[in-house]
Amino acid sequence: MGQIGVSIPNSEWAVFNNSALLPTDGNQFSFYGFRYAGIAEITDMAASINMPSKIGVFGIGIHRYGFNLFSENRFRIAYKNSEGKIHYGTSLSYIHVFQGENYGSAGAIGLNLGVAAEITQSFWLGARATNVNQPAYGDTDEELPRELAAGLSYNPTEKAQIVSEIVKDIHFPLSFRTGIEYEFFTAFYARAGITTKPSTYSFGFGYGSNRWGINFAVQQHNPLGMSPALDLSIRI
Repeated sequence: MGQIGVSIPNSEWAVFNNSALLPTDGNQFSFYGFRYAGIAEITDMAASINMPSKIGVFGIGIHRYGFNLFSENRFRIAYKNSEGKIHYGTSLSYIHVFQGENYGSAGAIGLNLGVAAEITQSFWLGARATNVNQPAYGDTDEELPRELAAGLSYNPTEKAQIVSEIVKDIHFPLSFRTGIEYEFFTAFYARAGITTKPSTYSFGFGYGSNRWGINFAVQQHNPLGMSPALDLSIRI
């Protein structure tokens, strides 16, 4: 749905999108793979684990982008709690960049913050701030990406969800993202989304039960072309 996640409650990928929205309905394990423009060297993969407890929800996320000559790897731990309808969370990321051919590697630790509000049962607001401690790789002056994002999600019916958000990286123009999800049949969903800066269009479908879920999507990027993605999740 246009790479949106800052305002979607109980998302299995909240550990990366907004820690304030980590799911509370049982332990979950999820995996996804995304191959940009069908090129193996720019494959994007991630896995997440979410674990509710009596003192809040904990999340773990692992993300890898690239191939053997260049890769960016992230390990993230997250925590979420709430007071009434206000939800808040934080996460720490260790980001490691590796370059082949003896070009070396470097790492950094980033602090991320998230907040969300349940306005009504069908209307949520969310926001996040990424790498607020302004980390840099190793002893270089190359800072990690820093961004602010804010958005909303709305369910006009039990079968439909509309989401929108704005994202601003300090080094790039403001990006607008929006998407829609509709449950055509019981537990079978169709989705579509668009983004600006960069300009992308995406669509997909998925099936989700109380125990597991699978989703497939395709993104059209101008000018890179079409990229497929697959998402699997298990709820324990």
